Amino acid sequence: MTAPANEFSHDLPLYDRLLADIGDGQYQSGTPLRIHAIAKRYGTSINPVREVLRRMEGEGLVTFEKNKGATVTQLDRQEVINIFEMIRLVEPYLTAGFAAICTSDQVDELERIQARIREMSPLDRPGFGALDMEFHSLIALGHPNRRAARTWLSQRQLLNTLTRRKVLTKGRHHDVLIEHDQLIAAFRKNDVPSATEVITRHVNGAGRALSFHLDQG
Repeated sequence: MTAPANEFSHDLPLYDRLLADIGDGQYQSGTPLRIHAIAKRYGTSINPVREVLRRMEGEGLVTFEKNKGATVTQLDRQEVINIFEMIRLVEPYLTAGFAAICTSDQVDELERIQARIREMSPLDRPGFGALDMEFHSLIALGHPNRRAARTWLSQRQLLNTLTRRKVLTKGRHHDVLIEHDQLIAAFRKNDVPSATEVITRHVNGAGRALSFHLDQG
């Protein structure tokens, strides 16, 4: 039996509420997503549910099968690694482009997000992940190549959902804070080489953390 919807997400859009519940394990991989049941659970009509499920299908979170309907996508270890590899290739490109053209207002906003991240406990993996996503989304969506940014965004969101319940180690938490500060410093000077070096190191660190979590099961 599915647990009640997250009580803290009742003011969020349907997409975010369902995504949070998938990430929290309330809908496990392979679980059927019944449109009428979801509509009742979240207090909405069936049309918004259909739209959200189709959006999630496009992002790889949901799979539609003939005569079965929608289910939460089941991804094996190699598929998760493939998602990360795509992110690893695209993110330095987006970060370099942002570094070249970013404004002081955009960097100020990154600093505000970073201040909130700094206050977040590393034990609050969903909260930390949401703020980290906000930080990097501002960078990615600040690049003029919107198609590349949207591709990165959908794959990063998928990866975040798959790793939502993983514990962030103190060492990784420390590294993230330092690397974010270094990115902000590079953006202040529109220093493309420095920003590229930092984001490459940052993404490689995320890859090592992901491999550790996958090995731990």
